[in-house]
Amino acid sequence: MPKTIVIKQPEGDRAPFLRGILTQSLVRKGLSFEDAYALAQEVRDQLRDSKEISSKLLRVRVAEALEKRFGMQLRQAYEAKPQKSEEIIVNTSTRSAPFSVGILTHCLESCAIAPEMALEGARHVHDALNATGHKEIGHRALRHIIYQCLKLHVSEKKANMYLSWRQFQNSGKPLILLVGGVSGAGKSTVTAEVAYRMDIVRTQSTDIMREIVRCYLAPHVVPTLGYSSFEAWRGMPAIKRKGRREVDNPVISGFVTQFGKVKVALEATINRALDEGQPLIVDGVLVLPWELELEELQKRAIVVPVMLAVMRKKLLAKQLKHRGREQNARKASRYLKHLDDIWELQSYLLSQADQAGIPIIPNWSMESTVREVLELISKKIMSHYPPDPHALV
Repeated sequence: MPKTIVIKQPEGDRAPFLRGILTQSLVRKGLSFEDAYALAQEVRDQLRDSKEISSKLLRVRVAEALEKRFGMQLRQAYEAKPQKSEEIIVNTSTRSAPFSVGILTHCLESCAIAPEMALEGARHVHDALNATGHKEIGHRALRHIIYQCLKLHVSEKKANMYLSWRQFQNSGKPLILLVGGVSGAGKSTVTAEVAYRMDIVRTQSTDIMREIVRCYLAPHVVPTLGYSSFEAWRGMPAIKRKGRREVDNPVISGFVTQFGKVKVALEATINRALDEGQPLIVDGVLVLPWELELEELQKRAIVVPVMLAVMRKKLLAKQLKHRGREQNARKASRYLKHLDDIWELQSYLLSQADQAGIPIIPNWSMESTVREVLELISKKIMSHYPPDPHALV
């Protein structure tokens, strides 16, 4: 779906409409994350056929949606001009900046703390800072206040998560998240949400890697790369000649051959992130963690592999139809025609993941899946960096 352009008034600046930005804006106005996300999605759906919209008209649309869902009081809170308050300056060794509840909320979300809890914690930190009467605070002192507020007003578990994440961030090691799953499993959607909440700017898809490799090599060298994962067998001469019925598991054979051609690009992408010490998320059907040297990677980074799954065939068909409406280039009819092959490929991937001890997350809903992925990351970090209040720097 093409992005709707928002024309800011009166400046005339142009920027794409971003569901995540609107969600955070609504959270700061008092909505829960789930309600804010649902309303932002509703507004996004309304703008589906709009190429442009003024910022003034967009605010009216949001206000009307708020009133319809939650009543006039929340609409008035959204439309009210923010009251000016005394700024508290946070000083670090390199710069100074005003304390922001919104920024701290997002920072706590990047520690895998749920949005509503992150907002609650950030508000308590703001209240605690105001209670001191100080106009400036150092970042070390602020971190201790954040920890105490989370422990007192949210939970000790969330406070400990914050401690472990601070220790991890100070370690200099990057986070590498590997998200696998078949077509329609929701990899791209989940990846985008996790990347936004964790402030990870580097994401890569094995679909892109496959296209790049295909463009640089002659078709007869990598014949399977001209096909989707579930029909890569068509690019294998022996299978094409004999026909599917005479070959055992042609879908799996073609897929495994296709992975072999992309594996070098996948490993190179991960190694580049390791060399630069930058966090990275890789998603795609060709993400096969059991085929990578995870033990070696773990020495240089926190590596979290996960396999997404759709546990009902009818639900997979429904998600493929939905994706076809969202992305015109991915026509649903073609994927639905090969639904049995996609289902067979998923069975293979889940079996391999289970044998290798790779976590499998059934993707029943985007929000619950994102939370499970974040929880998985948090557990991995806490196991490597047990919470230590004395390590706050």
